[in-house]
Amino acid sequence: LKLLKAHRARMHQKYLESIPYCDLKVFEKLLETLPDNTVLQMGNSSAIRYTQLFDLKTSVEVFCNRGTSGIDGSMSTAAGSAVVSNKQTVHITGDLSFFYDSNALWNNYIPSSFRIILINNGGGGIFRILPGHKNTENFDTYFETIHDLNARPLCEMYNLEYSSAQSVDELNENLAGFYDDSERPKLIEIFTPRLDNDSILLNYFEYIK
Repeated sequence: LKLLKAHRARMHQKYLESIPYCDLKVFEKLLETLPDNTVLQMGNSSAIRYTQLFDLKTSVEVFCNRGTSGIDGSMSTAAGSAVVSNKQTVHITGDLSFFYDSNALWNNYIPSSFRIILINNGGGGIFRILPGHKNTENFDTYFETIHDLNARPLCEMYNLEYSSAQSVDELNENLAGFYDDSERPKLIEIFTPRLDNDSILLNYFEYIK
């Protein structure tokens, strides 16, 4: 069992070094740069599935809403956690979960230490990972729900500091200082390639066997 675990750890790292910019690469960077002693509130669907592929710091407390309806209330739960916790709360979420519950930011109690990391891959990427027909009009509209929205207007409305990234270099640049003290909560929106993420993840599972 130890040999198998060590083998998969080596293959895991080797695969990550070989892939281009994508959801999986982004989660590697986000989770390795997460500060100690934070409360990590995970979004549903793809976000928590990606997170489970990595070893987290033992000082990080991880929470995630899991239910039959998927994305309901993840943003609200994270905002509530930020209000009551004496630790910094970080919420990593996908775009549909965030936009669906964005009115959670409409309150006066969210602390300036709250951090939101929004992975915007232009739709419900989880449905590209699950088995089924893809790249049809019905799939795009009713399952993946593709869109071209961004969070900048919401951040302006709710008085959050906003930044964005579309590459590893931009992500590294924007993460520097992201967790530092600030006068307002912060959100970083990370745009990833919608049509590449699923194949890279599915190939990952084949690679580490």
